[in-house]
Amino acid sequence: MEIIDPHLHLWQLSAGDYHWLRTGNAPVWPDKALLQGDFSAADLQLAPPFRLAGLVHIEAGFDNQVPARELAWLAQQKVAIAHRAVAFLDCSLPLAQVLANLQTLLPYQPAGVRHIFEGDDERWLHAPQLLQVARELARHNLLLEVQCTLASAKNVARIVQLAEAFPDLKLVLNHAGLVTPDNFSLWQTGIRQLAPLANVAMKLSGWELLNAGRYSMAESAWQQQVFAAVLREWPAKRLMLASNFPLCLWQGSYQQLWQGYHQLLENLGLSKTGWQQLSAGTARAWYGFPGG
Repeated sequence: MEIIDPHLHLWQLSAGDYHWLRTGNAPVWPDKALLQGDFSAADLQLAPPFRLAGLVHIEAGFDNQVPARELAWLAQQKVAIAHRAVAFLDCSLPLAQVLANLQTLLPYQPAGVRHIFEGDDERWLHAPQLLQVARELARHNLLLEVQCTLASAKNVARIVQLAEAFPDLKLVLNHAGLVTPDNFSLWQTGIRQLAPLANVAMKLSGWELLNAGRYSMAESAWQQQVFAAVLREWPAKRLMLASNFPLCLWQGSYQQLWQGYHQLLENLGLSKTGWQQLSAGTARAWYGFPGG
């Protein structure tokens, strides 16, 4: 069973800044200590029937002032498996600086960029200059990772606006649109509005963020509720399973995460073809892996 994991983080604490991983800095999680070590592609351990065929490294705050440094660091790691990268792009800077920073990323051929709008979405997701940034991303065939709540009608309307204004721009929603049990109904409304947009995809991940503590249990019933809702509304070719490694280790091993996904989707009656689309096919196509 082939897996291309489209959302994970590799880091080397001695090489970068990683301000967010330091004790006392936001985000405040019950068990940040589990993350305060180095994580490489060698730590992505899978046993049969699973086989890791590719990965997408998502920026992890290596150096938010000079984001190209993270791509340079990744290139030096000589990751043996097929891989792509998503770089940090601070969309809150003056437009000229955002576009200048974007130019420094291009020689490394990233798949796309991310600015975590979550928490600051009212300012940066809705900032007028994001339209100009989106135009440049589309021009360079770079996707935009969108991390914000889909329980906000205003956020959903903005994503619709971006998708319709720039049909060549790929928008990838992080962590299932930050759905929670408390916002599930509003989130459902949001995903229905986004369902017709062919250039918007969603990564199903981030479940551990509800608890953020070591040995917290994966809530399979909750995940199944979310998966069932998404699969009713969206085509499989725009959905992908992802790990959010190493944060997923709060709830068990990398192997256990993928075993859990497979069991859950088997429970929902997803075919083997459907499973391979979610576990590898969509990520291969959207992130530009060979054969995509």
